[in-house]
Amino acid sequence: MTSSLAAFRWLALLLLLFEPRLLCLAVAQQSPSIPHSADPSGVTFHSTSNLVLVDVIAMNSDSRRPDDTLTRDDFRIFDNGRAVPVKTFDTGAATRPLALWFVVQCAMKDWINEGSGLFRGRVNLLTPALHHLDRADTIAVAHWCDDGQSKLDLLPTSDANAAAVAIEQVLTPTFDPPSHDRPGELALQTTLQLIVDSTHSLPHETVPVLIFLYGDYSAMARSEADHLVNELLGSSCIAFGLRDTQSPHFHSIFGQQGSIANYFATQTGGQYLSVSPEAYAAGLEQILDQLHFRYELSFRPQALDGKRHKLRVTLTSAAENAHRGICLRYRTAYISVPKVSR
Repeated sequence: MTSSLAAFRWLALLLLLFEPRLLCLAVAQQSPSIPHSADPSGVTFHSTSNLVLVDVIAMNSDSRRPDDTLTRDDFRIFDNGRAVPVKTFDTGAATRPLALWFVVQCAMKDWINEGSGLFRGRVNLLTPALHHLDRADTIAVAHWCDDGQSKLDLLPTSDANAAAVAIEQVLTPTFDPPSHDRPGELALQTTLQLIVDSTHSLPHETVPVLIFLYGDYSAMARSEADHLVNELLGSSCIAFGLRDTQSPHFHSIFGQQGSIANYFATQTGGQYLSVSPEAYAAGLEQILDQLHFRYELSFRPQALDGKRHKLRVTLTSAAENAHRGICLRYRTAYISVPKVSR
């Protein structure tokens, strides 16, 4: 599902495979390739009373569980490197509800391990976790295919069973596209844009969340991948993913951004997990725990200048000493604009 993928797929297979493990990366350790400037696409972040909302996941590296004991005074926020006061602070049940979008690639002949085919016939293994959503959370389904298909299959609903059925319906047919190149790249881009656009019809306080059920053997031109990151950041979306342990790994080469779904996750404060079928539900539960025990901080931007601002969230020195082994994840940037009515 990537331009020139067929040409250099064999090179990726020569690279060392690694066992994925839970990683909590502070944004200060990341090196996003997103330009620090105005976004030509016109993407905006809509916030209440011009406050910028930042979702923060605090993970304990020892227990691999979210830490829910932090307080407002434990956090510091930096807007373009400048410390700004925390205006509001929420956690747990007080945070915004979620709109979970399960995103899958249609099953394709000879492309089972690389895409979403390994999840076919096994979606029922995820349903125990789906029944543990908060009352206000909703579930939706979208897909794309390397033959160019792109569709929102199920709009946000509270019916977990309907979501499971919709995912299986997408994965049931087997397609045999002539290639896994450009049509698939464009179809994925279209699907994500449809999801972003659909968030404008959701209640303002809802947080869109992507959950890829996808092996992520993929690559895309970095400029296009970063454009999609811009769109996701503009909607305050958080991306996660579940890949099967049988899926091969793919790395960035030749100027391409490899494992693009994982890239979306790292840029938006989410995470990509590798799980075996018997752990599908546990993996999804882990993602939901992170979301339900996240912190929501807000601050007033320094200027409504329409430019991209880099975000950094840290713990105070006292909090670091009291909560050793805590790693923070959050979105990398926001665009400072006035509140827009929807």
